[in-house]
Amino acid sequence: MRTIIYFSLIVIITFILGAILAYPLKLLLDPVFELAFRKYLNYATLISGIITCSVYLKINNLLTYEAFGFGGETNKFLKRFIYGFLYGLLIMSIIETILFILKIHELDVHRSIWLFSNLSFIAKALITGLLIAFIEELIFRGAFFSGLYNRAGALIAIIFTSFIYSAVHHVRYPDLPADTVIEWSTGITMMPDAFRRFHEWAIADYFLTLFIFGVLLGLLRLKHRNIAACIGLHAGVVVLIKIADYFTNRSSESNFSYLVSPYNSTFGWISFLVILFFTIFYFLKLRKSTK
Repeated sequence: MRTIIYFSLIVIITFILGAILAYPLKLLLDPVFELAFRKYLNYATLISGIITCSVYLKINNLLTYEAFGFGGETNKFLKRFIYGFLYGLLIMSIIETILFILKIHELDVHRSIWLFSNLSFIAKALITGLLIAFIEELIFRGAFFSGLYNRAGALIAIIFTSFIYSAVHHVRYPDLPADTVIEWSTGITMMPDAFRRFHEWAIADYFLTLFIFGVLLGLLRLKHRNIAACIGLHAGVVVLIKIADYFTNRSSESNFSYLVSPYNSTFGWISFLVILFFTIFYFLKLRKSTK
Protein backbone atom coordinates (compact mmCIF):
# COMPACT_ATOMS: atom_id res chain seq x y z
CA MET A 1 0.00 0.00 0.00
CA ARG A 2 2.87 2.36 0.80
CA THR A 3 4.24 1.83 -2.70
CA ILE A 4 0.88 2.70 -4.29
CA ILE A 5 0.58 5.88 -2.21
CA TYR A 6 4.14 6.85 -3.08
CA PHE A 7 3.59 6.40 -6.80
CA SER A 8 0.26 8.20 -6.62
CA LEU A 9 2.13 11.20 -5.22
CA ILE A 10 4.57 10.96 -8.12
CA VAL A 11 1.64 11.09 -10.56
CA ILE A 12 0.23 14.18 -8.80
CA ILE A 13 3.65 15.88 -8.86
CA THR A 14 3.95 15.02 -12.55
CA PHE A 15 0.72 16.86 -13.39
CA ILE A 16 1.62 19.88 -11.26
CA LEU A 17 5.10 20.10 -12.77
CA GLY A 18 3.63 19.69 -16.26
CA ALA A 19 1.19 22.54 -15.62
CA ILE A 20 4.10 24.77 -14.56
CA LEU A 21 6.37 23.77 -17.46
CA ALA A 22 3.65 24.43 -20.05
CA TYR A 23 4.22 28.20 -19.96
CA PRO A 24 7.99 28.17 -20.71
CA LEU A 25 7.34 25.47 -23.32
CA LYS A 26 4.85 27.80 -24.99
CA LEU A 27 7.37 30.67 -24.96
CA LEU A 28 9.97 28.38 -26.51
CA LEU A 29 7.83 26.81 -29.24
CA ASP A 30 5.20 29.46 -30.02
CA PRO A 31 7.35 31.30 -32.60
CA VAL A 32 7.32 28.12 -34.70
CA PHE A 33 4.15 26.14 -33.89
CA GLU A 34 1.58 28.50 -32.30
CA LEU A 35 -0.37 25.66 -30.70
CA ALA A 36 -3.34 25.91 -28.36
CA PHE A 37 -2.16 26.17 -24.76
CA ARG A 38 -3.89 22.90 -23.82
CA LYS A 39 -1.56 21.09 -26.25
CA TYR A 40 1.47 22.63 -24.58
CA LEU A 41 0.03 21.34 -21.30
CA ASN A 42 -0.20 17.82 -22.72
CA TYR A 43 3.36 17.87 -24.05
CA ALA A 44 4.71 19.43 -20.86
CA THR A 45 3.05 16.69 -18.81
CA LEU A 46 4.79 14.01 -20.90
CA ILE A 47 8.13 15.77 -20.36
CA SER A 48 7.32 16.05 -16.67
CA GLY A 49 6.56 12.33 -16.54
CA ILE A 50 10.01 11.48 -17.87
CA ILE A 51 11.61 13.86 -15.34
CA THR A 52 9.73 12.58 -12.28
CA CYS A 53 10.24 8.92 -13.19
CA SER A 54 13.96 9.55 -13.75
CA VAL A 55 14.29 11.29 -10.38
CA TYR A 56 12.48 8.41 -8.66
CA LEU A 57 14.73 5.82 -10.30
CA LYS A 58 17.81 7.85 -9.39
CA ILE A 59 16.79 8.17 -5.73
CA ASN A 60 16.30 4.40 -5.52
CA ASN A 61 19.52 3.59 -7.41
CA LEU A 62 17.53 2.15 -10.32
CA LEU A 63 18.42 4.71 -12.99
CA THR A 64 19.78 2.47 -15.71
CA TYR A 65 19.26 1.92 -19.41
CA GLU A 66 17.39 -1.29 -18.61
CA ALA A 67 15.06 0.44 -16.13
CA PHE A 68 13.60 2.47 -18.99
CA GLY A 69 12.82 -0.74 -20.82
CA PHE A 70 15.83 -1.00 -23.09
CA GLY A 71 18.30 -3.81 -23.22
CA GLY A 72 19.18 -6.98 -25.06
CA GLU A 73 20.57 -7.37 -28.54
CA THR A 74 19.65 -4.67 -31.06
CA ASN A 75 18.46 -7.12 -33.71
CA LYS A 76 16.15 -8.87 -31.23
CA PHE A 77 14.85 -5.51 -30.02
CA LEU A 78 13.98 -4.48 -33.58
CA LYS A 79 12.46 -7.89 -34.33
CA ARG A 80 10.17 -7.66 -31.30
CA PHE A 81 9.24 -4.11 -32.25
CA ILE A 82 8.21 -5.24 -35.76
CA TYR A 83 6.21 -8.19 -34.43
CA GLY A 84 4.51 -5.89 -31.95
CA PHE A 85 3.68 -3.39 -34.68
CA LEU A 86 2.12 -6.09 -36.86
CA TYR A 87 0.04 -7.37 -33.94
CA GLY A 88 -1.11 -3.81 -33.27
CA LEU A 89 -2.27 -3.52 -36.87
CA LEU A 90 -4.01 -6.91 -36.57
CA ILE A 91 -5.90 -5.94 -33.41
CA MET A 92 -7.07 -2.64 -34.87
CA SER A 93 -7.98 -4.28 -38.20
CA ILE A 94 -10.29 -6.69 -36.36
CA ILE A 95 -11.88 -3.83 -34.40
CA GLU A 96 -12.32 -1.70 -37.50
CA THR A 97 -13.80 -4.61 -39.48
CA ILE A 98 -16.42 -5.18 -36.76
CA LEU A 99 -17.23 -1.45 -36.75
CA PHE A 100 -17.81 -1.60 -40.51
CA ILE A 101 -19.94 -4.75 -40.32
CA LEU A 102 -22.14 -3.12 -37.67
CA LYS A 103 -22.23 0.07 -39.79
CA ILE A 104 -20.83 2.15 -36.96
CA HIS A 105 -18.10 3.35 -39.30
CA GLU A 106 -18.49 4.21 -42.96
CA LEU A 107 -16.04 5.40 -45.58
CA ASP A 108 -15.69 9.14 -45.99
CA VAL A 109 -16.73 9.63 -49.62
CA HIS A 110 -14.85 12.93 -49.75
CA ARG A 111 -11.49 11.23 -49.18
CA SER A 112 -9.44 9.74 -51.98
CA ILE A 113 -8.47 6.15 -51.19
CA TRP A 114 -5.54 6.05 -53.62
CA LEU A 115 -2.28 5.33 -51.80
CA PHE A 116 -0.06 7.82 -53.61
CA SER A 117 -2.41 10.73 -53.00
CA ASN A 118 -2.24 10.08 -49.25
CA LEU A 119 1.44 9.26 -48.75
CA SER A 120 2.16 12.45 -46.79
CA PHE A 121 -0.73 11.76 -44.40
CA ILE A 122 0.28 8.12 -43.91
CA ALA A 123 3.87 9.18 -43.23
CA LYS A 124 2.63 11.73 -40.69
CA ALA A 125 0.40 9.10 -39.03
CA LEU A 126 3.34 6.69 -38.84
CA ILE A 127 5.69 9.26 -37.30
CA THR A 128 3.03 10.45 -34.84
CA GLY A 129 2.19 6.88 -33.82
CA LEU A 130 5.85 6.03 -33.26
CA LEU A 131 6.49 9.16 -31.19
CA ILE A 132 3.40 8.68 -29.02
CA ALA A 133 4.19 5.00 -28.48
CA PHE A 134 7.86 5.62 -27.70
CA ILE A 135 7.25 8.39 -25.14
CA GLU A 136 4.29 6.73 -23.41
CA GLU A 137 5.95 3.32 -23.23
CA LEU A 138 9.17 4.91 -21.97
CA ILE A 139 7.16 6.33 -19.07
CA PHE A 140 4.55 3.66 -18.30
CA ARG A 141 6.07 0.30 -19.26
CA GLY A 142 9.60 1.64 -18.88
CA ALA A 143 10.45 3.72 -15.82
CA PHE A 144 7.07 3.52 -14.07
CA PHE A 145 6.83 -0.27 -14.50
CA SER A 146 10.42 -0.84 -13.36
CA GLY A 147 9.95 1.16 -10.17
CA LEU A 148 6.74 -0.63 -9.22
CA TYR A 149 8.03 -4.06 -10.23
CA ASN A 150 11.10 -3.61 -8.06
CA ARG A 151 9.03 -2.54 -5.04
CA ALA A 152 5.75 -4.44 -5.32
CA GLY A 153 6.06 -7.21 -7.92
CA ALA A 154 4.58 -7.96 -11.33
CA LEU A 155 0.85 -7.92 -10.49
CA ILE A 156 0.88 -4.47 -8.88
CA ALA A 157 3.18 -3.13 -11.60
CA ILE A 158 0.86 -4.24 -14.40
CA ILE A 159 -2.43 -3.26 -12.74
CA PHE A 160 -1.34 0.13 -11.39
CA THR A 161 0.50 1.28 -14.53
CA SER A 162 -2.52 0.23 -16.61
CA PHE A 163 -4.88 2.16 -14.34
CA ILE A 164 -2.78 5.33 -14.46
CA TYR A 165 -2.22 4.92 -18.21
CA SER A 166 -5.97 4.79 -18.79
CA ALA A 167 -6.72 7.60 -16.35
CA VAL A 168 -4.30 10.12 -17.86
CA HIS A 169 -5.95 9.69 -21.27
CA HIS A 170 -9.14 11.10 -19.78
CA VAL A 171 -7.48 14.25 -18.50
CA ARG A 172 -8.61 16.93 -20.95
CA TYR A 173 -7.58 20.54 -20.57
CA PRO A 174 -10.20 22.94 -21.99
CA ASP A 175 -9.57 25.51 -24.71
CA LEU A 176 -9.01 29.02 -23.40
CA PRO A 177 -10.86 32.11 -24.66
CA ALA A 178 -8.87 33.97 -27.32
CA ASP A 179 -8.26 37.00 -25.09
CA THR A 180 -6.86 35.01 -22.14
CA VAL A 181 -3.53 36.28 -20.80
CA ILE A 182 -1.36 33.20 -20.34
CA GLU A 183 1.21 33.17 -17.54
CA TRP A 184 3.03 30.78 -15.20
CA SER A 185 -0.06 30.01 -13.11
CA THR A 186 -2.46 29.44 -16.04
CA GLY A 187 -1.81 25.70 -16.23
CA ILE A 188 -2.43 25.26 -12.50
CA THR A 189 -5.76 27.12 -12.64
CA MET A 190 -6.87 24.90 -15.55
CA MET A 191 -6.20 21.64 -13.72
CA PRO A 192 -9.53 21.21 -11.84
CA ASP A 193 -11.53 21.43 -15.08
CA ALA A 194 -9.16 18.98 -16.80
CA PHE A 195 -10.45 16.14 -14.59
CA ARG A 196 -14.15 16.78 -15.29
CA ARG A 197 -14.68 13.49 -17.18
CA PHE A 198 -14.11 11.39 -14.08
CA HIS A 199 -17.55 12.38 -12.84
CA GLU A 200 -19.21 10.72 -15.84
CA TRP A 201 -20.11 7.03 -16.15
CA ALA A 202 -20.04 7.42 -19.93
CA ILE A 203 -16.25 7.05 -19.89
CA ALA A 204 -16.48 3.46 -18.56
CA ASP A 205 -16.11 1.65 -21.90
CA TYR A 206 -13.29 3.90 -23.08
CA PHE A 207 -11.55 3.71 -19.70
CA LEU A 208 -11.74 -0.09 -19.57
CA THR A 209 -10.47 -0.39 -23.14
CA LEU A 210 -7.35 1.61 -22.34
CA PHE A 211 -6.94 -0.26 -19.05
CA ILE A 212 -7.01 -3.71 -20.65
CA PHE A 213 -4.73 -2.44 -23.42
CA GLY A 214 -2.32 -1.37 -20.67
CA VAL A 215 -2.52 -4.86 -19.15
CA LEU A 216 -1.63 -6.41 -22.52
CA LEU A 217 1.33 -4.04 -22.86
CA GLY A 218 2.37 -4.86 -19.29
CA LEU A 219 2.36 -8.58 -20.06
CA LEU A 220 4.57 -7.95 -23.08
CA ARG A 221 6.97 -5.98 -20.87
CA LEU A 222 7.02 -8.78 -18.31
CA LYS A 223 7.66 -11.44 -20.94
CA HIS A 224 10.39 -9.74 -22.97
CA ARG A 225 12.05 -7.65 -20.22
CA ASN A 226 12.11 -4.60 -22.48
CA ILE A 227 9.66 -2.27 -24.20
CA ALA A 228 10.38 -3.18 -27.85
CA ALA A 229 7.16 -5.15 -28.39
CA CYS A 230 5.25 -2.61 -26.28
CA ILE A 231 6.34 0.27 -28.52
CA GLY A 232 5.54 -1.74 -31.64
CA LEU A 233 2.07 -2.83 -30.50
CA HIS A 234 1.21 0.65 -29.23
CA ALA A 235 2.44 2.30 -32.44
CA GLY A 236 0.53 -0.14 -34.65
CA VAL A 237 -2.72 0.60 -32.82
CA VAL A 238 -2.24 4.38 -32.89
CA VAL A 239 -1.25 4.46 -36.57
CA LEU A 240 -4.29 2.47 -37.68
CA ILE A 241 -6.60 4.56 -35.48
CA LYS A 242 -5.32 7.73 -37.15
CA ILE A 243 -5.71 6.22 -40.62
CA ALA A 244 -9.23 4.98 -39.79
CA ASP A 245 -10.21 8.39 -38.38
CA TYR A 246 -8.99 10.01 -41.59
CA PHE A 247 -10.74 7.71 -44.06
CA THR A 248 -13.96 6.95 -42.16
CA ASN A 249 -16.80 8.72 -40.42
CA ARG A 250 -18.87 7.58 -37.49
CA SER A 251 -22.42 6.84 -38.62
CA SER A 252 -25.31 8.19 -36.59
CA GLU A 253 -27.74 5.66 -38.10
CA SER A 254 -26.27 2.44 -36.71
CA ASN A 255 -28.29 0.51 -34.13
CA PHE A 256 -25.01 -0.39 -32.41
CA SER A 257 -23.59 3.10 -31.85
CA TYR A 258 -23.76 2.56 -28.09
CA LEU A 259 -20.92 0.03 -28.45
CA VAL A 260 -18.50 2.89 -29.17
CA SER A 261 -17.66 5.57 -26.63
CA PRO A 262 -19.14 9.07 -27.07
CA TYR A 263 -15.62 10.38 -26.31
CA ASN A 264 -13.82 8.39 -29.00
CA SER A 265 -14.71 7.38 -32.54
CA THR A 266 -13.18 3.90 -32.27
CA PHE A 267 -12.83 2.68 -28.69
CA GLY A 268 -15.73 1.31 -26.66
CA TRP A 269 -17.19 -2.06 -25.67
CA ILE A 270 -16.23 -3.67 -28.99
CA SER A 271 -12.58 -2.68 -28.70
CA PHE A 272 -12.59 -3.69 -25.02
CA LEU A 273 -13.78 -7.23 -25.83
CA VAL A 274 -11.35 -7.65 -28.74
CA ILE A 275 -8.35 -6.49 -26.71
CA LEU A 276 -9.54 -8.53 -23.71
CA PHE A 277 -9.53 -11.64 -25.92
CA PHE A 278 -5.93 -10.98 -27.02
CA THR A 279 -4.92 -10.22 -23.42
CA ILE A 280 -6.37 -13.49 -22.08
CA PHE A 281 -4.81 -15.42 -24.96
CA TYR A 282 -1.40 -13.89 -24.32
CA PHE A 283 -1.69 -14.39 -20.55
CA LEU A 284 -2.45 -18.11 -21.01
CA LYS A 285 0.43 -18.39 -23.46
CA LEU A 286 2.76 -16.64 -21.02
CA ARG A 287 1.60 -18.82 -18.14
CA LYS A 288 2.12 -21.98 -20.17
CA SER A 289 5.65 -20.96 -21.17
CA THR A 290 6.67 -20.36 -17.54
CA LYS A 291 5.60 -23.81 -16.34
